[in-house]
Amino acid sequence: MDNIKKIILSDLVINDTVFLPETGLQYPWEWIGNIDYFLKDIKSSQSSFENVAIDESNGPVCISSSAKVEPFTVINGPVFIGNNCLIKSHSNISNSIINHDCKVKGEIHTSIFQPFSNKAHEGFIGHSFIGSWVNLGAGTTTSNLKNNYSAVSVKWNDSLVNTNSIFFGSIIGDHVKTAIGTNLNTGTVIEMGSNIVSQSFPKRHIPSFSFYYKEKLSKINFDDFKKTAKTAMKRRNIDFSSYEDKLFAVYKKD
Repeated sequence: MDNIKKIILSDLVINDTVFLPETGLQYPWEWIGNIDYFLKDIKSSQSSFENVAIDESNGPVCISSSAKVEPFTVINGPVFIGNNCLIKSHSNISNSIINHDCKVKGEIHTSIFQPFSNKAHEGFIGHSFIGSWVNLGAGTTTSNLKNNYSAVSVKWNDSLVNTNSIFFGSIIGDHVKTAIGTNLNTGTVIEMGSNIVSQSFPKRHIPSFSFYYKEKLSKINFDDFKKTAKTAMKRRNIDFSSYEDKLFAVYKKD
């Protein structure tokens, strides 16, 4: 579980509540593979939005009363959309968990978003785990299926681990930023605090607090990272200083 500390800083949040990983459900690919388990006890909210299609034939759709879903969106259960979320027009969401205070648009399939993350533009996110305070640039897209249909492996704790699934996209850590048009290969792991600027597939493993540009990796200065993170969190009325020491501990260790 050491790698989890380089992905998410705080507790894992599922359905807007803290989830304590159980035996057999300790890794992001296991969380993604068991979204139906996480949603088995939730009840549909019977929400009604103008010009929004909600299909509950495959599972419940629970939308918080404080969430906003814009017109011409399609939601196929099971789906959980948490407090203060904004689902922008022309989105297509299925088998996913969007935790509180997220803003999303485009196609999201079998994925989990942690709180306070933004995917405000078009692009496909499939079979992926997105940490908190992530900002995905316009057109950011994950591949979730290899061309040869073989099982996807990820680099985890310095080893290549088989997810035992042909479907798996990306693991994106807290405070990661991607530039417009970013394409991520199957099994990509981007650790927290990194910034990806690439018009081709970046490496499938990006260490924490890395700047990936022109196919080269460099270390982000912590003061520069702090300035950006502080600005982002202030927009949501969250005090960065409460997280600074924990983030710096990861920065020094990596």
